[in-house]
Amino acid sequence: MEDIAILERKFVDKKAAEYRSRGYEVEENCQLDFLPGYRADLVVRKGEETRVIEVKSRTSLARSPRMTELAEILYEKPGWSYDLLLVGEPEKLKSPKGAQPFAEEEIRRRLAESEEVLAKGSGEAAYLLAWSACEAAIRYLTEAAEISITRVTTASYILDMAVMHGIISREDHDYMTDIMKYRNAIAHGFDVNGFSDEKVTELIEVVVRLLDSEPELA
Repeated sequence: MEDIAILERKFVDKKAAEYRSRGYEVEENCQLDFLPGYRADLVVRKGEETRVIEVKSRTSLARSPRMTELAEILYEKPGWSYDLLLVGEPEKLKSPKGAQPFAEEEIRRRLAESEEVLAKGSGEAAYLLAWSACEAAIRYLTEAAEISITRVTTASYILDMAVMHGIISREDHDYMTDIMKYRNAIAHGFDVNGFSDEKVTELIEVVVRLLDSEPELA
């Protein structure tokens, strides 16, 4: 659940910044005097207007039974309003029981295999190996930074988490998001226009650069 909590926290921070930019007074994790023991994600105020804002995923919403009570109380309070903002949860992909992420050694071995397969003339197969190493590398670097991704999720989610936390640059994120379309087409049995062996080499070089730039862990 840690990765979902991170998404919620980031969204709260984003909304707080938006309201501050619009001249609101913003209080985060705010204790509500009229509902003892309850803390709202955001309370924003401007003039006579007060908004209580909750940011939840569907999972955390199910664990928040007092939100209905909060909404009913706020409905009766003049000048107060209640906003519930839902954030999307990362899609959980089915995988064999016990599946584990690659260690750095295995990632580099896959990159070497990709180069060998490419040299034999099988560019698309080499690309799939390189992309597998790419995803594994992003996950590895993210977890090395002590950012938990607890579920097997889509590549887009992993890339978004990595750029959100500064693990990869926006330029690398955009490059991988763009080149991922070749992975999608090849893996699902489509003929790919514009694919070339150079794309495999380029992807391998990007992954090696990211691994080599990894700071040494204490």
